[in-house]
Amino acid sequence: MKAALLGILYRQFGRLPESWRHFIVGRTSPPHRVGTAAIVRDGDRFLLARHSYRRGWSLPGGMLGWSEHPNQTIVREIEEEVGLRTVLAAEPYMYWLRRPRRVELVYELALAEGVDGSDARPCSPEIDEVRWFTESDPPALAPKTVDMLAWVDELREGRRKQAANL
Repeated sequence: MKAALLGILYRQFGRLPESWRHFIVGRTSPPHRVGTAAIVRDGDRFLLARHSYRRGWSLPGGMLGWSEHPNQTIVREIEEEVGLRTVLAAEPYMYWLRRPRRVELVYELALAEGVDGSDARPCSPEIDEVRWFTESDPPALAPKTVDMLAWVDELREGRRKQAANL
């Protein structure tokens, strides 16, 4: 009965003008901000940043611009914040935060051809310091970054298992 009623309601909803449907969805859905973060690799090292507004080391990245594709956002943000040209190395992982309401797309990036990782430097007032680390010698990470990297490891393992079953 419930499914039949929902079907009727959805069909009625579909008859509304598109602008009304967008208004209703916008008022009944939780608003989320969308950000990007990057695991930038150079061999066995990965790049972390100390942001001016956050304690601990974290992944560089930033918020999506208006009408900007996330793949463009992350490459732009890395160049603006740490001065490195990068390329996508894998599909992003999606990480949800309830508070604040935010979705983070976590990318794995590689240095673009001809780019030297030693050129990484703070290029924005948002960044106090950047440094390369190895997994065997990580610094004190911001709590959100610890959670995000654990989530990425879990998803990465799931992708490996799925690929092995193909």
